[in-house]
Amino acid sequence: MQTKVLSAAVLALALLAANGASAAEGFRAQAKLLTPVAAPTTTVVSNVEWKCDGDACLGVSKYAPGLDSFMKQCRKVRAALGPLAAYSSRGVKMSDADVANCNAGPR
Repeated sequence: MQTKVLSAAVLALALLAANGASAAEGFRAQAKLLTPVAAPTTTVVSNVEWKCDGDACLGVSKYAPGLDSFMKQCRKVRAALGPLAAYSSRGVKMSDADVANCNAGPR
């Protein structure tokens, strides 16, 4: 019984450490544009600096940009950068159907 309690405690501490590490890393996201930019650009969206070159964009911030949902993040990026072919945030890739919804949704 003590082994199970100890294992649960170690797992809980590992999860807390992992969450703390990702918070320390800030925010990182990627987007692929449907229409490539003609020249490298930089745009700030919700305190995240997005650098685009061709159809590839990278968003980086020292701090997480609020509590927006995955879809709301995508829509803000789409509103600023244009229609997207792909979107991922914090290591999670959006499905093709969700990217289509992101592009079709309100700005």
